[in-house]
Amino acid sequence: MPAILARRLLAAAMLTCAFALAIPFAPVRGDDVTVSWPREGESTKSTVAIFQPYRPLSLDVSLPCTAVTHPGVLFSTFPPDSDRLREFGLLLTARDQRLRLSVGNQDHDLGPAPSSACMYRFQAEDDRLLVTVDGTVVLDLVEPVPQIAAFVTELPAEVPVSASARADARFQTSPTPLKYGLLAGCAMGVLCCLVLGFRILRAMNGQPERPRLPLRADSGWTLVVIGGIVGWGVLGAQTVDDGWFLGMHKNLGPSGFVGDYYLFLNVSEVPASLLQHVFAPLFSVSWSPFFLRIPAMAAGIGIWLAALGIVRLLPTPVRVPRWLLVAAFAVAWMPGGAALRPEPFVALCFAVSAYAAVRATVTRADGWLLIGALATGVALAITSTGILVAVPLTIGLIGAVRRTPERRWVLVALVVAVTAVCSPLVFAESGIGGFLDSTAARYWYGASLSWFHEFERYQMLLGSHGASEFYFEQHPFRRLPILLGVGLVAIVFALRLRDRARGVFTGVLAWPFAWLLGGLALLVFTPTKIGSHLNVLVLPVTLVLACGLALLPTAFARDSGGWIVRGGSLFLVTLAVSVSFHGPNSWWGYHRIAMPLLDARLSVHPALLLLAGALAALVPALRAKRDEVAFPTKLAGHTAIALARLAVLAMPVIVVGLLGVAAVRQLKHDSWAPIATTTGCGIADEVRLDSGATLTEHLAARPGATLVDWPISLWYPCARFPVQANGLLEPPTSIVPAPGKHRVHGDLSRSYAAFAGPFAPVGQVATYTEVPSRLEGTPGEEHWSPLLHVDYRYPVGAYDVRVERADRPGWTSFPSYADSRYTGQGPPG
Repeated sequence: MPAILARRLLAAAMLTCAFALAIPFAPVRGDDVTVSWPREGESTKSTVAIFQPYRPLSLDVSLPCTAVTHPGVLFSTFPPDSDRLREFGLLLTARDQRLRLSVGNQDHDLGPAPSSACMYRFQAEDDRLLVTVDGTVVLDLVEPVPQIAAFVTELPAEVPVSASARADARFQTSPTPLKYGLLAGCAMGVLCCLVLGFRILRAMNGQPERPRLPLRADSGWTLVVIGGIVGWGVLGAQTVDDGWFLGMHKNLGPSGFVGDYYLFLNVSEVPASLLQHVFAPLFSVSWSPFFLRIPAMAAGIGIWLAALGIVRLLPTPVRVPRWLLVAAFAVAWMPGGAALRPEPFVALCFAVSAYAAVRATVTRADGWLLIGALATGVALAITSTGILVAVPLTIGLIGAVRRTPERRWVLVALVVAVTAVCSPLVFAESGIGGFLDSTAARYWYGASLSWFHEFERYQMLLGSHGASEFYFEQHPFRRLPILLGVGLVAIVFALRLRDRARGVFTGVLAWPFAWLLGGLALLVFTPTKIGSHLNVLVLPVTLVLACGLALLPTAFARDSGGWIVRGGSLFLVTLAVSVSFHGPNSWWGYHRIAMPLLDARLSVHPALLLLAGALAALVPALRAKRDEVAFPTKLAGHTAIALARLAVLAMPVIVVGLLGVAAVRQLKHDSWAPIATTTGCGIADEVRLDSGATLTEHLAARPGATLVDWPISLWYPCARFPVQANGLLEPPTSIVPAPGKHRVHGDLSRSYAAFAGPFAPVGQVATYTEVPSRLEGTPGEEHWSPLLHVDYRYPVGAYDVRVERADRPGWTSFPSYADSRYTGQGPPG
């Protein structure tokens, strides 16, 4: 590479990185929301005013001294009988013409009013509460701003008490002109580094690509996969957090930012907010379950094409049967394939990064690594598991640097610069201050865990996790891809130790095993520890299963795998398959309805597994003439391979069969089944009330928003969710609770502890009335809970809201939610 060209590429890369580093600190334009009570021109009356988060940034209450002559509640931020009022709210009462202030579990006697013409002011801001009389400070307390669920008074309408609160809308931000300039500069820099670097590096030392099978040879299998993906989009099981992410999607439009919606004070999801912004125009067309699954299905097709592309790039002697590749893909993809969760899209980025790394190595066209860098940058803006996408990129980059050490600095700089695309994608509308506020809150309220909690992920998968409601994570089709994949990695590692130079699994053929191992290792550093994150590893699991099971017969023969290696392989495969099938047939949400063998373990005795594997392996073992070991040893190796292949082929059939039988059972009873459709209002069309109306008709006739618990909300496409915006919560008038064992999850969103549910204040200002209802053809509380009507103690929304815009530095931080005084909850254990 000419020196002048190298210097120019380095300069472009460094400038791009400078833009990327400046973006999080650039100023943002935020919403400054002021809530005034009572409404202008109206007399004073109590009203429901649910602030979300619970505490506004400031509160200013004005009270005429004449109010002290009226005994009772002069002003309160909760109903007088609330169990949270004295500790978390603010209460002003009069007794014997003396004013009393109750705040922070302390009572303060302010005495009689100095005169009848004076004015009290109570000003709370920045952990300080000042009480003044006509400007003179009479009390100065170190107290946080009170929580507000209502403005309450028992004063006559002619007594002019008033309050003004600055709502906490810290995450409602947008770029300033300066930030737009930095975003444009970074985007142009990334594009320049990507296009110029790709063209120049691809042209240098590139090798002509070997002739491969024509694409039409694989088109039939691709059509089969596409048909299977679409079918799974209709029949497939929802993942655990589909409803949670649906709440994020639905609230994005009204609020302008991606919040947690159901938990954690609805704090911003930054840096994991890219998908909601990208899919907002698409989802504005329809909220039907099938429509919501279209992006995930498209991601699945992309992952398949990348896996197929990698197999086609492998050395010519390597032959991976396409039926085996399809089965391996189905096993790896199905557990999280039809999801609103971010894993399918991170898995797609992983697949792109992996394909780019393999193509760069095989063709010696290092420019392809920049495509992998772009995929890595995008993945980092999707969710924390995006760091796994760096695994194939890093392995490919190390190989490229070794091949061409003379241009290593240029290549590394370009890769870093293109990866820096994550900065504008993450911080386009937020600053580093918002990121730190959100991260602290999520850690404090339990959404984030430290690295040493990683084993909890595998406890959830294997069955020793304490939460029984996550029983479904142990299902055989969730266990098999990970357990069998790890087993094959161990087998290949043992073979590599025997012959590192001439072994079958060398070069790019070893990479999928390294990707899987590296991905599992990097999961240690992700902040949440749930089984769903394993679905990011679709591509490496697919290739480990397909390539491993296709090439192990050759590897056993060529690498002199003796009885120890083959016997150990048989043990590992039998263990992985038997433990996988020992998982319970447990499902999440409405997929439990009419499920055959519900919660039963689909156990198969290891002896039967060995017998089935041996019978299937008998013919291949007899035909393996080049394998010169004793026949029992040979049979052991082929039994391990046959057993693994049988498990990979059987699992998709079993899962589809179980879901299909459950759906047919429901439809035969003229009831509803959890099948993703594009029309209607889902399960609400089949739920009947005692009045004879369907739930759809009832909710349409009832004014106000409907809160649907997140474990089931995917199946209520017509429900209008309560809006959380401008630091306020729209009070819901109806609630559809989750049924059975999932009720506890829905209740969390209406509880202060332990996860700071945004809807917790509703219970302080309202009563719940059960409305009898039933799902036609489906008896039992396991599958349905009564509808709840929400009846408020005071009128709703009798206040004014004013929104103004103000610029502030990107590093601006607000009072932290991560404080034991905010909700009364201590630091995480």
